[in-house]
Parts: sequence; C-alpha cells; structure tokens
Amino acid sequence: MLRTISIWILGFAAGFASGSPEVPSTDQSESFTFVAFGDRTGGPSTGVEILESAVEMTNWLDPDLVMTVGDLVEGQCLPKQWIEQAGEFRGIMDALSMPWFAVAGNHDVYPMKGRGDDNVGLYRDHFGELTYSFDHKFAHFIVLFSDEALGYHNPRTEQNMSQAQMDWLRDDLAKSDAKQVFVFLHHPRWTKRYSGCNWDEVHSIFAADGRSTTVVGGHVHALRDDGMRDNVHYLTLATTGGWPKKGLDHATLHHITQFQVRSDSVSIVHIPIGSVLPGDAFAGEEIDEIYRLGRGEWVSIEGLISRDGISPIHVQINNPTARVIEYKVAMHIPNDWDVLPEISSFTLEPGGQKSIELVVTTPQGSRSPSVLPEVIVRAYYPHKHGKIQPISIKQSVSIED
Repeated sequence: MLRTISIWILGFAAGFASGSPEVPSTDQSESFTFVAFGDRTGGPSTGVEILESAVEMTNWLDPDLVMTVGDLVEGQCLPKQWIEQAGEFRGIMDALSMPWFAVAGNHDVYPMKGRGDDNVGLYRDHFGELTYSFDHKFAHFIVLFSDEALGYHNPRTEQNMSQAQMDWLRDDLAKSDAKQVFVFLHHPRWTKRYSGCNWDEVHSIFAADGRSTTVVGGHVHALRDDGMRDNVHYLTLATTGGWPKKGLDHATLHHITQFQVRSDSVSIVHIPIGSVLPGDAFAGEEIDEIYRLGRGEWVSIEGLISRDGISPIHVQINNPTARVIEYKVAMHIPNDWDVLPEISSFTLEPGGQKSIELVVTTPQGSRSPSVLPEVIVRAYYPHKHGKIQPISIKQSVSIED
C-alpha cells in the first residue's frame, strides 16, 4: 500500500512542468480605439435617452475619443428652439469622459421652412468649425462639410464639394505625416443616391495621397459598408437615437461603432445600444443577495384550503436585501376555483415587511386537484446597472381532509 501511494504522489507531481510556458508573440505595434455615433435626429424625442445610453456605454469602453456624423439637433427651427436643442445635446455628450468632435449635418444648419436664415452661425457658435482636422497619435482626423449648398435633393447641384474645400483638404493632407487617415462627413456621397455629384474628384485626392483612409458618413439611418476603393474604405453609420429607417431591419439599429486602430490596420465593430455592460456590473454583494432571495427564507405562507367554501391564505413577505425590491404575489389554482386578489404587486424598502391575504373560493362538490395549489411569490432584484433579476418562490398549499 505504501508503495502504491508513493507512485501516485510522484505521478501527480510529474503533472506540473517546470520553466515558462510557450506563449505566442504578441503584436507590439501602436494602437488606440475611438468610437463614432450615428445620427441623433428625425425620430421621437425619446431618442435623447438612447443617446444617454450610448454615452454610458462609451464611458465603459473607455476609447480615446468620440466622433459623430452630424444631425446632432432636430434643428430647422427658430433660433431659441435650436439653442435649447443644442444645449440638451451638449449636456448629454459632455458626460463623456473623453473628448468628442462634432460634424455638421443638414438638421444642424438648414433654415426653418419658409424662412431664409440658416443656422450655420448658430452651429459655429455652439459646436465649432464646419471643416477642421486634428492629429491623434499616429492618425489624422478630418471633418468635412457636406451641406455647403444647404440642400441634398438634387445631388448634381446641391451635393458637390466646393473647390475651396477640396483645396483645403489637399493642403491639409499634405501637411500630415500620419499613418492612418479618418474622414467624417454627414452625407455618404460615394453611394448611388448621390450620383452626379463630384465625389470622384474628392476620392482622387485620397487616392493620390495613398495612405490608408477610412471615410465615414451618416444621414441615411442604415448601416452600410461599401468596402475598399483604391486605398479608401467607405462606411455609413445608422442611428444613435435617430429615426429608424423602414424596410432595412437588418441594417437599421441604434448603435455605436468602435474602431481599433493600428499603424497598418483598422478593425471595426458595431455595438447595439444596451449590449455592453461594465466590468463591475455584477458585484459580489449583489450575487450574495440574489442567492439569499433564492433560498426563500423571506416568505412565510400559512393556511389550509377547504374543500367547500372560502379559505384565507396568509402570505408574509420581508425584504432581506439592501435594495428596494418590487414583488408580485399570485396563486396557481384549478380553473373552476377563484382567488382574490388575482395578483398583488408592491415594493418594499430594505428591511420592510408586508402581509397579504389570498382568499380562495372552492365550489361545492369540486374534486381534489391532481396537483396541489401553489402560492407564487416573485421578487425583482435590481442590479445597480439597470438589469433586473427575477426570483420566484413557489410553495404548495394543502387541502383539508
């Protein structure tokens, strides 16, 4: 026996290898991430709540910066309304823990219908320049203005890039030695709906430059990836609170888009709003409280059901957690029985208690059910990040002999 034990110990010890494991080499190149938001406008006012969720998600992802694609405010209104909308948008976006950059869209600058004054000046006062650029690490970011003519219904005349803006773009690229170039504008002029505009001339500027370039637009409220053309990748975002386009369900969603940027590559993922949780979303103390609720020690049920007549069933509930909890109490009974109340809903503060009386009525001559009636108590535990965990406790109620 001793010999067998000794061999087992040696065999067990042999399972632990000495020295360092072989680890594949990792990518040592420079990298960073940034996030882009789609259109905010054109939908119901509740779109700002989606924008708030996007800001919260983005803070959890912790990118270096955030870009937009225009249509920040509903706009096309009187100055007072425009300023209120701009204040609301900025107030939400300024909760980002990283810098964010505005792009002008048609909603942001077009005049109110029937009035001649546009909102270009207001946009500059509240969001900054219409065309600008900046560097971040090894990348160069360019913002273009695609509404110079304040119209888009006739692309041949209204969606052309001015010579002045193209000259500025050419000069701006020449001044930068960045390895990656990112361009943001509102209207995706490279798509068929803008046929006849002079985007080919703009594209030739990027092609002549030769560097890896990613051009991102919005406006159409649907995701589309038009792939590579020469050295340029064309991408259009959907919405981050804006009106969802009908007929393209697979491409129409509220989302943010994350760009993982390296000196020689760009990886892009679209993240639907609400699909990201922070690392501390499920704290240990919350899990312990949910386990405690699952044991059902906070529910006490007393009473017997009479075969003929009315039977009171007493349910005592307490809240053993540190959270305000919503509860629902109901009873599963045969179809020809009655119970009042059918459902009882209430909330309890931490440490709170509540008594519920369920009155069960059984008809004369009714047969005993094959399965005993059950009282069902459900607690809805709120995680601190908004998710709700339902916990159900079921207890059978006996029938008098």
